[in-house]
Amino acid sequence: MAMLTEKQISSCRPGLKQLQQPILPLVRLVWMLYLSGPFQTLDELLRELNEPVETGGVRYQDPCRLLSGFLEAMRPFERLKNAQPPARIILEENLAPADQLAALDSWVSQNVLTQELEAINSALCGPCGCTLCCTGPTENMSHEFFEIPLLENEADLFDLARIDTKQSRSAAPDDEVPLKLNGKPFFACPSQLYNWSKGWSMILPKQSSCPNLEPTSGGCTIYPKRPDVCRRPQIFSYILEPEPCMDAEYEGRILPAFVIRRKILAIWDCPYVKQFQEEIGNYAQLCEMEPIFKENKS
Repeated sequence: MAMLTEKQISSCRPGLKQLQQPILPLVRLVWMLYLSGPFQTLDELLRELNEPVETGGVRYQDPCRLLSGFLEAMRPFERLKNAQPPARIILEENLAPADQLAALDSWVSQNVLTQELEAINSALCGPCGCTLCCTGPTENMSHEFFEIPLLENEADLFDLARIDTKQSRSAAPDDEVPLKLNGKPFFACPSQLYNWSKGWSMILPKQSSCPNLEPTSGGCTIYPKRPDVCRRPQIFSYILEPEPCMDAEYEGRILPAFVIRRKILAIWDCPYVKQFQEEIGNYAQLCEMEPIFKENKS
């Protein structure tokens, strides 16, 4: 049964077209050409890609134009011909160090898909008219709250009270004994911003909504400068997972550690994920990733 109307599905066509033509197979082809060719930089190689290219069953009419927008995400490939100090630690799932090629492929793939999926999600999300990501749990849900993690300085985007105390900075939202405010669990309080041990987040308790949600239209009042997490609903790259306990010092710097997962995660609660499950699965397979469909709200 269709989750969206025919009109909504028609409006989703630009996003569906992108799902059918993922950029990652082309990125990997360019990587092989770069490795085997006389090019010192990716810019030199891209200038040579003036003809249509087909790889993995997908045809790219203007590869140079398509790739130019992902050039910075691809830059780590140049480490193979231009030695640089290590920037991170990449581990296989068994926690053994990944070889250089696997490490570079996973890092570039994560960056490329994160960028591409932001555009795809935006194209699919708009026509749905859904506010799933912007509201707290309903009364019949088992969750007491939803958490919106924020990057540094993103808390400034929300006109909400802030909880930044010694107790909050030593706690986490999912602690077995929850943080209490005036004798009540934090999730029994109105929507607020919290500085936890892992950084800032917005907490949406039951029956609440983001203060930037426009109640009449269901739109976002700060859409052009919305937080990073809001740019990636509800299909996102899960190629690498941070593993802070494996971070290590190198020449006075701390190198962050990541474990290779090689997955694309789609949140099953979302109307367009349900509607386009097959298309999302095909996209993941073209990218040589495993698609995972997961329910987030119950």
